Parts: sequence; C-alpha cells; structure tokens
Amino acid sequence: MYAIIACGIFQKEIEALCGELGFPFEVHYLASGLHVDFDDIKAALTAELEACKNGGYEGIIVAYGQCHPRIDDLLKPYHAALICCQNCIDAFITRKAVEKKANEGLFFYLSPGWLDAWHDIFARLNWDPSEARLQMGSFRGSIYLDTIKDAPEREMELLEFFDFTNLPFEVMPVDLSHFKSLIINAKESLED
Repeated sequence: MYAIIACGIFQKEIEALCGELGFPFEVHYLASGLHVDFDDIKAALTAELEACKNGGYEGIIVAYGQCHPRIDDLLKPYHAALICCQNCIDAFITRKAVEKKANEGLFFYLSPGWLDAWHDIFARLNWDPSEARLQMGSFRGSIYLDTIKDAPEREMELLEFFDFTNLPFEVMPVDLSHFKSLIINAKESLED
C-alpha cells in the first residue's frame, strides 16, 4: 500500500479518483493554505513524511506543487515522489491549457478546494476585500476549474468570491485525467 500526502485543496479530486488509480493507497491530507508560510508547510510536510516513513508503506506520493522553494530537498530522506506540477492549477490542467487561456489575459484560478479554502488562505495573508483587490488587481477575472462538476451548486460561493475580490468569474469544465496521470506517474517513479 502507498501513502499519498496531499494538500487539502486536492481532497475532492482524490476522492473522485479513489477507484480509478489502480493501486492501494491511504491518503493523509494537510491543511490548505500552508503554502503561505514556508515554515508551516515545511513543519507539517516533514511531520507527515516521518509518520508515513514509519507506517510501512511501499512508497509515498506527495500531491503538492512547488509550494516550498526546497520541497525536493524535504522529500530526499524519504521514499517519496512529488507529482510533476508547478502548482495546484497545473495539476488539473496542462501548462499548455494555462498558456492558451493566458492569451486572453491573466486569470486567477479556483478549484473546488480553493473555493472551500480561500477565506482561510486570505485570512492567513491578512487580506480584507480592499487588500485582496489591490493584490489581485492585475487579474482580468477568475476561472473556476469544474473538476467535480459542481459549478451550478456553487454559484453563490463564486459570487461571494467575486464580491470579495471584484474578479468576475467563468467556469471551465475539467476532467481529472491529467491529475490522475500525475499521481500514477509519481507512483511509477517510486518503482524504478
């Protein structure tokens, strides 16, 4: 059995893929928003890596982007593989898809997990609406990556994000094949 240590941002998508990955695993979620403080993410990730190392797993898959500048060094002492993406957006859509959308301007991407966690993340950053609007002023809008096909039920939450940031939103349908392949590739790299 493998361990997956994942940012809480990925919880809904990992649960949606539960029967599709083709190998047994146990997931350990870390709090969303740890990436805003490098000391916090280092401490939480290292503690979970230690716990998984001692848990008798065949290997550890880490479902994070490059959220810490030394994340590769943090993983070295463990039989662990990081999924191959820059951030949680790259985990759901390819870099090519991001670049294509960038031809229309700069957008802030939200996944279901981000929509659940943005209040806490912005609080950790000490962003009230005026600060959020200042910090996000260069964005043309926000894009909700509809990975679990729940956009119609989340319209009020998307409107709340709009009210807070002043970023109009659009919905982008996304299937989980790219994310699934990142997890499987990380698992396979542990077998080499």
